[in-house]
Parts: sequence; C-alpha cells; structure tokens
Amino acid sequence: MHAEPAQTWTLAFADPARELAFMEAYSREARRFYRIAMVAITLLWVASVGLDLAAAPGERTPFFIIRFGLVLPVLLAAIAIAFGPRSVYRRWWQVMGVIVLATVLGGTVALAAVATPEVFRYTIGGFLLALLIGAGVDLARTIYVLVVGSVLSVAMVIVLVVSPHTSTSDITVNVLWVLVALVGAIMVSGRAEIARRFRFVQSGLLAHERARSEALLENLLPVPIAARLKDGPKVIADGLEAVTVLFADLKGFTGLAKQLSPEELVERLDKVFSAFDALALRYGLEKIKTMGDAYMAVAGAPFARADHALIATRMALAMITTLHELEPTLSLRIGLATGPVVAGVIGRTKQSYDLWGETVNLASRMESHGIPGRIQMSRRTHELLAGQAEFELEDRGLIELKGLGPTETYLVKIRKS
Repeated sequence: MHAEPAQTWTLAFADPARELAFMEAYSREARRFYRIAMVAITLLWVASVGLDLAAAPGERTPFFIIRFGLVLPVLLAAIAIAFGPRSVYRRWWQVMGVIVLATVLGGTVALAAVATPEVFRYTIGGFLLALLIGAGVDLARTIYVLVVGSVLSVAMVIVLVVSPHTSTSDITVNVLWVLVALVGAIMVSGRAEIARRFRFVQSGLLAHERARSEALLENLLPVPIAARLKDGPKVIADGLEAVTVLFADLKGFTGLAKQLSPEELVERLDKVFSAFDALALRYGLEKIKTMGDAYMAVAGAPFARADHALIATRMALAMITTLHELEPTLSLRIGLATGPVVAGVIGRTKQSYDLWGETVNLASRMESHGIPGRIQMSRRTHELLAGQAEFELEDRGLIELKGLGPTETYLVKIRKS
C-alpha cells in the first residue's frame, strides 16, 4: 500500500480506485458534519436576511429576489440531501456543497452590485463570511473552494471597481480583505483535506497490518483460541475430557539428512510436513507442532467431537500413504493415545497452542516404541475403534514403555477401503 496521497495540485490519489474509496469513506464520515453545516448556513442566511432588510428597507425587491429566489431553494435542497437517504446523500452531497458555496457567494456578489452605500459594508462582510463558510463546509475537494472562490472573488473585485458606492481607498481595502479571505479559505480547506487523506491512508495501513497480524495469529493458533487472545493478554487453559493425540516420526530421515545440503533438507521436510498439514485440515485435526522430524496433532481439540479416534486413525493411515508417495525411502512410526488433556497457550512471546497430560506422554511412547510403517495405539483408542468395520486391529500385547511400565498396545493391521 502507498503511504501518501499523490502530491498534485488537486490533492487526489494517483490510483483512481484509492480515490473512489477515499471519497466513499469521507462521505460516510462527513455526513454528520455536513448536516450541521447546512443547518448553520441556513441559520446564518436567516440572520443575514434580517440584517439586510433592516439596513435597507427600501430595497426589499432585489433582496427578496436573491435571498428567496436564488439562495433559499438551494439551501432547502442541500438540507433535503443531508437528511435524505444515504444513497442519495453519497451521490450528491459534494455537488450540492459546491452549488451552495457558489450560490451563497454569487448571491453576495449580486447584493453588492445593487447595494446602497449604507449597506455596502454589510455586503462585503457577508461575502467574507460566506467565503469562510465555504471553507468551513469542508468539501472533500479543496479544488472546489479554489475554483469557486477565485471566480467569485474576481467578480466581487469587478463589482467593487464599477460600483459608484466605492472610493479608491474602499476598493483597495476591500480587495485586500477579499484576497485574504480567499487565501485563508484555501489554506484551511487544503490542510484539512491533506489531513483527511493521510488519516485515510494511515487507517488503511493500520487495517492492513491488523489483518496481517490476525492472519498470522490464526495461522499459529486455532481460530477460537486466537479470537480469545485478541481480547487481551491472558492465560488460556482448557480441560478436555476425551481427545486422541497423534505423534509421528520420520524413520530414516537422520541418515538422509547427512546426504543433503541444508536447503535440500529443509525443502524436502517442508514438502512432507506441508502435505501432513493438508491432511490435518482435510480430516479435521489440529496441528500442534513439529519437533525436528516429528509431527504432533490432536483430534477433538479445541472443539470436542465424538469421532476423534476415528479421524485420527484415518489421518494416520493417510500420512503413511502420502509419505510413501513423496519420500519412498522413508517410513513413519505413528503413535495414538486417547484420554483427557489440558490444552492452552502460555507465555507472551512465540506463543503456541500445546497439550499437557498423561495422554500426551502415552501417545509419545506409543510412537517411540512403535514399528516403522505401522500405527500403534493405546487400549482406550482401540476400544473406540473396535466396532469400526473400516479398520482391522491386532493386539500387540504388553510392551514395556519408559516411565509407564507394561502397557497394552494395538496395531492397525489393514485398511479395508
């Protein structure tokens, strides 16, 4: 994303799509102010009518024609747009703002042309006030204030020069005030527009970075866990009664690593683990982490599901098939264990979703004491799969597991489909 608007005299973004997005955003932001501005201008108009009629009671006809025939319909239309449907406002608010500015200033110039010496000073004051109001309307494009203000300022100067009510000193002083008002209006409007455009760009950058940060967080953590972390730093820990933990280790990878360059090693390992990630997504498991050439995932967390043992076994079989296709010289040793775990996120940097508990230790031992190319599981996992015709399981008997002693283990013999 570009950090700055195009530095042109129009202040517009170089990218038309960016300019359109800015105008859409600003129209939403400005609606409340636009309503206030239109009401304020109308109240000032009412006050100016009273002043004009009081100052020149004998010249009601030209005042009535200009005030009520020219300015009033435009103000009413602007108010109708400001308080009308959002779609109508979004399409016409800028155009109406320019028309209001031109009408108010044009009406003031016309009054100056017909004014008597007694009311001329009020006319000039009204013009200066109207010009500043034009900047205060805060139109999205400063170019409007520049063009309309310049044209009407020239018209006002012409009126001053040709009017029989002004002396040379009057012309000099009033021209000076007109120019000061015009330059002030353009500067105020220009700085306001630049500030708006930079706020728009910065808000876009902020939203972009926030989206990137959230995407990264959701890539590192399960989506519901990431959502909980967005609310602020906290310890996240959940007790899960029944999950199936999967550990897989690449048999033969250490020997292969000695034959490969670092780039080739990482590339091939990434290819294998990326395929495993795709399988986890396909079967509904949550990847926990990789440790060297080992892979860990869980079924039934962070969302509980009754078929956790089934989907974990399906993924384990698919992992063996996938590895044979990608790296025929390697084999997988996979361990499955079912039971309760504690799942959560700890720390403040490099956070990760992890599991703790006896079930995790058992799954790790199922893998480390397993057979290459086979899936070894705990008794509880076997019990959940015993009624499934999809698998044929065999009893391996009791094996001595480090730290756990003699433990019943089972192997997936074949997959029948």
